[in-house]
Amino acid sequence: FSIVLECIPAHVAKAVTAALRVPTIGIGAGPDCSGQVLVYHDLLGMMQHPHFKAVTPKFCKTYSDVGSVIAEGLEQFRQEVELGQFPGPAHTPYKMGASELELFAAELRKQGLERVADDVERPPP
Repeated sequence: FSIVLECIPAHVAKAVTAALRVPTIGIGAGPDCSGQVLVYHDLLGMMQHPHFKAVTPKFCKTYSDVGSVIAEGLEQFRQEVELGQFPGPAHTPYKMGASELELFAAELRKQGLERVADDVERPPP
């Protein structure tokens, strides 16, 4: 059991911590709490939206800027998907045997999905 002390003056958090028999966890409450916590999105700099900088808590210290790395990765993913580069054969490992493929195509045809069945039976490039 513990108590979170959030966004209070440090001298108040110090007094509360001294008065209690349970640990206190500080978030924007100064250094004299029993422990500290920050939201990991804040401390790792994960948020890239311009609005985020305006609403980041004053007590937060950013230890890294992984948000820009995440944004770069997402942009690369988007580009590869749009260009048809991902997923390629290396990232499409699940295969069907010929007999299962025939059964699957037959079921598609029963549902009136002739074109889809034809595409399924056509081997990938």
